[in-house]
Amino acid sequence: MELQEQQARAIVHEINTVLPQKINLMNKEGIIIASTDPERVQSFHGGAARIIQDNLDELRIHRYDEYPGARPGTNFMLQVEGEPIGVLGITGVYETILPLANVIRKMTELLVHEQEYQKAQSHLEYQQQLFLRELLEHSETFLSKEQVERASLLNIDLSIPRRIVVADFVESPEPHRVTDIASQLKIEAQRLDAACCVLTNNQMIVFLTGMRSEPQLYAFADKLLKYAQARGVDLCFGMDSPAVDNTKLRQAFEQARKALCSCHRKGTVHIKGYDEINMEIFADLIPLAAKREYVKKIFHGYSTMELADAIHTLECFFEHDGSITKTAAALYIHKNTLQQHLKKIALRTGYDPRSLRSSAVFYVVLYFYQDIHLTGFCKA
Repeated sequence: MELQEQQARAIVHEINTVLPQKINLMNKEGIIIASTDPERVQSFHGGAARIIQDNLDELRIHRYDEYPGARPGTNFMLQVEGEPIGVLGITGVYETILPLANVIRKMTELLVHEQEYQKAQSHLEYQQQLFLRELLEHSETFLSKEQVERASLLNIDLSIPRRIVVADFVESPEPHRVTDIASQLKIEAQRLDAACCVLTNNQMIVFLTGMRSEPQLYAFADKLLKYAQARGVDLCFGMDSPAVDNTKLRQAFEQARKALCSCHRKGTVHIKGYDEINMEIFADLIPLAAKREYVKKIFHGYSTMELADAIHTLECFFEHDGSITKTAAALYIHKNTLQQHLKKIALRTGYDPRSLRSSAVFYVVLYFYQDIHLTGFCKA
């Protein structure tokens, strides 16, 4: 453990605002890393080096020439859990400065202890994230006895069968906002399910939960959705299909990701399970170029703006199960105007949206069009 310069400067600054004593904080090499006299920073303090070298609790210096770079005052060892972390130097009458020195020592030691704890936590979280990534990528062959033991050391219980829920932002926030929301969602998820493990993958947040039933999983996602919305963030959630055990987690992750993509494509749905989707199961196998070519073939001669308008009309038309009345109301247009739009699409494309036979063509077009415009989300 070691006293950091940033901590040392903060301590010296705070003390200097309320007390007149001159203060130095030295590291384990005897280098002054913070001082009420800025000119002394980064200079060598022989008295501090002596304290570290001889493991002294304190050292009084009476003359300027006793130790290189040292001035009259008292220097105190700083320790955390019995380990030297640096030296505190204060000028003034010993009996007067001793209470102050004890306060500073305690404050410094607590700060360094907290720093070490945070560092250990950060390392643990990094190792957990690394382990979860490996688990999702190689679950079929990953769950050996050694890996189960490794997981236990990382506070991950692999004896619990898990399901996968993935979340993504409807609109991409600033990077620091992603980190903050992910951290808050992790805390909330583990409040709802103490065994839940959370992995952040770019903007996607992956929850490995011990909840098994569909109602539990939907309730879990819904609570996280409301939690995020209360903080001004909108999310989409995708959920896997129930699997036998944790060896299927890679497949479960892909299922949840596809369900998440379906939410993004739909635009009006925030939570979706893999069992609810259809085309998404195989559509990822179709190259993006082929999807573009198909859309272009059906809507040949359409400008970008005309295509967007037609797609919007068709989305609303299919969303309302082909009801002219409901679609017209949703689009804020007259029923006759809607009929004219649909007739125009039929005339230009050769496929009538109102025909059962042609509806499949437009369903595929809508899916491909959405997929083209949401590639960033679905390929995360």
